[in-house]
Amino acid sequence: MSKAKLAIASTADGALPAQAAWDSRSKIVVAGIVVCAVALVAYAGPGLGPRASHMATHILLMSALAPFLAVLGMRFTSAPVLATGRALAVVTAAQLALLYAWHAPGASAYVERHPTAHLLMHASLLAAALLFWLAILGDTGIARWRGVAALAITGKLACLLGVLLVFAPRVLDTSAASWGATTETMLADQRLAGLLMLAACPASYVLSGVWIASRWLLALEDDRLRARSDRPHGA
Repeated sequence: MSKAKLAIASTADGALPAQAAWDSRSKIVVAGIVVCAVALVAYAGPGLGPRASHMATHILLMSALAPFLAVLGMRFTSAPVLATGRALAVVTAAQLALLYAWHAPGASAYVERHPTAHLLMHASLLAAALLFWLAILGDTGIARWRGVAALAITGKLACLLGVLLVFAPRVLDTSAASWGATTETMLADQRLAGLLMLAACPASYVLSGVWIASRWLLALEDDRLRARSDRPHGA
C-alpha cells in the first residue's frame, strides 16, 4: 500500500475515536439543555400567563425532553428507528398538524375547560415530537439531507406560528377572559408566548439542522477518502 493510502487509512481510523468523543459530547450538551430548560420553566413558569405558560411547557416537551429521550432511545436500539423518508415525512406532518391544531383558538378554549383535554394535548405533542426526533436521528449516511429539510420546514412553520402570536393586532383566544384578565393583559400574554416560540426555534431546529448538516458533510468526505484509498495504485 502506498504512503498516500496509508495516510488516508490512518486518518479514517483516527476519525472513529474522535467521532465517538463528539457523540458523547453531543449527548452531554443535550442533557445540559434539558436541565437548563427545566430550571427555566420551574423558575419563570409561575409568573407567566396562561398562553405563555402553555408555550413554555410545549417548548420544554417538544424541543428539550423529546430530543433527549430520542438520544437515549437510540443508545438502546441496535437499528435506526423510523429510518425511511416516508416515515420522516409522516411524523413531520403529524407534529406540525398537532401543533397548529392545539393552538387554534377553539381548541385552546376547550383545553382550558377540560383538564383531560389539557393532559391529552401535552401527551400528544410530546409523542409526536419524540417520533419526529427519532426519525431525524434515524436518518444516517447520505440520507441525512432529509432530516435537515424536515428540521428547516418544521422550524419555519413553528416560527410562523410565533410571528402570528406576536404581531396579531388582537387577542386570538379570549378564553383567558374567564380568569378576569383584561384585553391588554391577554394581548401581552399572547405576544410573550409568541416570543418564547421565536426564541426556541433557532435554539432547537436551526442548530440541530446545522449540526446534522455538518455530520452529513463529514460522512460524505469520509466516503470520498475511503473510495480513493480503495482504488488500485495508479488508477
